[in-house]
Amino acid sequence: MNKDNMITDNKDYRMVYNRGKSLSDYNLVLFVRKRRDKKLRFGITTAKKMKRAVDRNRFRRRIKEIVRKNFDSVETGYDIVIMGRLNGKDADFWKLEKSYIRLLKKSKIWKKEK
Repeated sequence: MNKDNMITDNKDYRMVYNRGKSLSDYNLVLFVRKRRDKKLRFGITTAKKMKRAVDRNRFRRRIKEIVRKNFDSVETGYDIVIMGRLNGKDADFWKLEKSYIRLLKKSKIWKKEK
């Protein structure tokens, strides 16, 4: 995932939080906002209750790899912010990936398998 596909500005995060729709499960919260252009951008945050930096950074690394691995399966033209819940720090990679895909399918931006 390159810099063009990352949300970096705080105002962009706030816009996705305030104007986008949210979906959640046990491990993740997904915020999705439609864009005017065909860019696809991701942002990754963690819950404030995840106290240790080791846990936050491990979670972010896992989510970045999940996004990179499934990047071509997501519809373009969206800003997506993935927030890790406190339960997500104890989940393994495969459970996080399953949660991510389930939430994308629920939001109807997952490309259908052929």
